[in-house]
Order: sequence, then structure tokens, then C-alpha cells
Amino acid sequence: MAKEPDQIDSAREEIANYPVEREPLPDALGLTHTTSPVDLPEPAVPLPHDGLKWTTTVIAVASAFLLIFNAHALRAWAYELNPTDTTAKVVSASETWYDLTSKAYVNRPVEGLHHWWRGMMNLRFPGQDAAAVDVRLDSDQPGG
Repeated sequence: MAKEPDQIDSAREEIANYPVEREPLPDALGLTHTTSPVDLPEPAVPLPHDGLKWTTTVIAVASAFLLIFNAHALRAWAYELNPTDTTAKVVSASETWYDLTSKAYVNRPVEGLHHWWRGMMNLRFPGQDAAAVDVRLDSDQPGG
């Protein structure tokens, strides 16, 4: 749908009456050497550079949390390693850690959820035969 010539002329006059203000660019090449299209002035007080400290803290807290609450995964990983003298020590250490966290009842939420999930695997539709094996059987092996 083409616009009428008088509307186009009216729009041109309005644009001519209200020119767009342009800020000077930081250098002759424009935004090539800037980090942001919005150029902000430097702060009066330099900002602290705590990014590395923050990142290190986050990684340390996440690692500690996973070490405490994810002992079952550590044990499962140790079981998957190729058998050598070194991995035997790793398996022994992971078993010791798993037993320690079990005594502190830290593994209870994971074990409860795992037991529930295995129970869901046993569900059948009405009229369907029962599962050949009850997958909720306790096992000494991780994940079983």
C-alpha cells in the first residue's frame, strides 16, 4: 500500500524539524575499539577487581557441596576406573568416604529418591504382568 505524496512530504518536514542528536565517537574508527556501544564515563572510584576471588569462592563452595552430598557419584566413578594399584586406593578412599557420609545420614535423600525411582520402574499398567525382577533390590554396587 503506497503512501500518498503529501504524507511523505509531511514526514520529511517533521524529520527536518527534529534532527537526531549524535554524540561524538570515542575515536575516528567508531565503535571498533570500544567494549560497549554505550560509552560510560570512568567511575570516580575504581571498581574492585574481585572477579577471580568470587569465581574461586563459588568453585570451592560447589566442590565442597558436591564432595559432601554426592559421595555416591564419587564411588560410582571410582568403580568405573580401570583396575590398577592406584585405582584400588581410589576405590578404597571413595568407599570410606561413602561410608562416612552414610553414617552422617547425608546419603539419605539420594538413596530415598533412588529407591522411589526404582519403584517407579516396577510399575505396570492394569492387566500387565509383573516385572520379571524387582529392581528395588538392594545391592552393594553403586546404582543398584
